[in-house]
Amino acid sequence: MNLFSSMAARIGEFVFNLLNNPPVQQPPAVPARELANALRNIVNPILIVLGGLGALFAIYLGVRLATAQDESKRKEAKAQLMWAIIGIVLIFALVAIFYLPFWNTIGQ
Repeated sequence: MNLFSSMAARIGEFVFNLLNNPPVQQPPAVPARELANALRNIVNPILIVLGGLGALFAIYLGVRLATAQDESKRKEAKAQLMWAIIGIVLIFALVAIFYLPFWNTIGQ
């Protein structure tokens, strides 16, 4: 009986100390702001290059569309140009997302 009462007292003391002195939360290994900045530094140049390539490809497809003699080649070039423009719009949307003010509030 004495053994159980001393164990119960120790458990009670442990729970009391845990409730009154909660453990200190450790900061994350990589602060969120640094991670967001690193992600921005990696992704932004890639998106800029992709946007430039998309613009060049759209110009090429526009020239192909303008010089196409066949109706089938004209349809094909028009469809490819439409998808190129959609890709460019998506790339600019991603660039805009990375420049939203939300990213500046991470880690504050």
